[in-house]
Amino acid sequence: MNYPLISEYIEAIKSAEDNFEELSFLRPVLGDDGLPVMTSGNFAVVFKMKDEHSGKFYAVKCFTKEQEGRAEAYREIAKELENVSSPYILSIRYLDKELFVDTDQTSETEFPVLLMDWVEGKTLDKYLRENLDDKYALEMLAYRFSQLAQWLIPQPFAHGDLKPDNILVREDGTLVLVDYDGMYVPAMKGQKARELGSPDFRHPLRTENDFDENIDDFPITLILLSLKAISFNPYYLDVYGAADRLLIGSNDLYNLKDCRFLKDVIPSGNRIVDRYAFLFCTIYYERRLPSQLYNSIPFSLPLPIIPYTVGKGIYSLYDKEKQQLLPLQYKYVDFADRTLKSSSSCIISNEYGSWDIFGYKNAAIISYPCNLTHIQWYEQVYKFGKLGTRFIVKNALNRYGVIGDDNTILIGCVYQEIKSIEVGEEVYLICKKNNYFGLFNKELKVIVPCVLKDLHEYSLLKLIVYKNEQDSVFAMDLNTLKECRIPSNYNRIVDYKEGIITFELANNQYRFYSFDKSCYINPYTYQEISKFAKILIKSSYVLCKRNETNMLLSIDGTEYPIDFEGALSQYGEIVIGVSPNEIKCINQFGIKETRCNYNVYVFKKNILSTQFVYKDNSSFASS
Repeated sequence: MNYPLISEYIEAIKSAEDNFEELSFLRPVLGDDGLPVMTSGNFAVVFKMKDEHSGKFYAVKCFTKEQEGRAEAYREIAKELENVSSPYILSIRYLDKELFVDTDQTSETEFPVLLMDWVEGKTLDKYLRENLDDKYALEMLAYRFSQLAQWLIPQPFAHGDLKPDNILVREDGTLVLVDYDGMYVPAMKGQKARELGSPDFRHPLRTENDFDENIDDFPITLILLSLKAISFNPYYLDVYGAADRLLIGSNDLYNLKDCRFLKDVIPSGNRIVDRYAFLFCTIYYERRLPSQLYNSIPFSLPLPIIPYTVGKGIYSLYDKEKQQLLPLQYKYVDFADRTLKSSSSCIISNEYGSWDIFGYKNAAIISYPCNLTHIQWYEQVYKFGKLGTRFIVKNALNRYGVIGDDNTILIGCVYQEIKSIEVGEEVYLICKKNNYFGLFNKELKVIVPCVLKDLHEYSLLKLIVYKNEQDSVFAMDLNTLKECRIPSNYNRIVDYKEGIITFELANNQYRFYSFDKSCYINPYTYQEISKFAKILIKSSYVLCKRNETNMLLSIDGTEYPIDFEGALSQYGEIVIGVSPNEIKCINQFGIKETRCNYNVYVFKKNILSTQFVYKDNSSFASS
């Protein structure tokens, strides 16, 4: 099918009230030249139209070239997008035989149009090049596109022709996708792609058979990498870019190992740029973004107010939006999260040498926007957890609370003490109030109210120990929140794994206690236990010495005396062998010496069940 010329569409649009079927309420918006405002591409021309009754603006897309399957595709796309509520996507309506055009190109006189909301803005490419001197605007653009990427990648549909010219930057800086000609929606599964997208932004091996929800993964990572690198150093666009692309073009994509940008710049010295380069190279070879990497797309909101050195030991803040140095001065200023991955708030302090093991002294948290004339100061501020988004604070009354990086009060300053402990990825807060202790989890929900006495924490051991009202001693496992009663006649707890608590008694004596059974695993006391066994207790055995006899101790309390000279020791179905291995080395004094490592093997029913190496770096088990 042939379509009208753009000039013929212009004449038809001028008399929209007479030529539209359903959209006769629309009128063209005219430019300074008296012609309808429009933009044109390879397959269509788009006119800016106005609803005379509501004043709302619309875009009407008129097609200039045939595209197989377009009508059905747009019907399916419109149906899919009806249920999508996102600022990144526009709703559309496909109207067949909607516009009457007097044309010499075909005998047809009625042609389809696509109706969508009009977006006032600039293409991403134009916005980028107009703001190369504004580093904050570049950082915000990269941040906003990273947010769009986080939203788009898991969607069941794909844009299909993702490139800077198909991404508009609204007047408020937010982004929106336009031009859905190549879009994929689930109803198209098994179909061939109607178009492949720009060669500078598509995978070099993509064919019409590559048509599913993953086709945007490659251009997303390419654009992410380019935008973040340019925000880090705008000079990169002049050196590696071109008028119709960003930092990596189609020639680079066909021979990535010779890509100038990757060879010259990566590693860049910027953690996020290098992370995006890793994601881009991964998807280049994998053809799609692995699901485990989707959640690792880093992004951080640039803070318009950044630390600035005024002089030796004098710091202030620089407002990047207003491009001016603020008159306020402090003795310490730094980002709350120096990686800028989770937070871009700042910590400020009016005390020299602010940071120590107790946190920041005479300090405050500032975020943007904020009123710098009404800053909430604290005696101490220190971070907990790995994100740098929450802080324990102490006020002038020596009371503790918790605030967020936006200064939100999360736990009021009503506690005598708050300290954090980390167990793997978990973070807990031990809080003291009215001389009793309680426990919060990382969501700041109460696990144990403040009813515990003499609480002690063993954060590496995932265990807390406390007393109740009757002064009985209990232990709580922070993974399961189970508790058991334990004896109180020990000096300290040195190990807790595999459900076994290791008590250190007086004179380097040790006993082993079952957490689940609330009793000792056997009646014996041991003179030494292997340091190595504390690291690798997964074997369910501990190397011990009792009455000068070396042995493996099972977590069920069974002892297995062993021979460190290499002889096998048999105990029914269990056979234990120890193979010495001499190691020649130089000690800390530069003297050559010989040490023995021992390979320990445990067989059950002639099948090897456990194997580990004991490094003889002490007197234990030496013969």
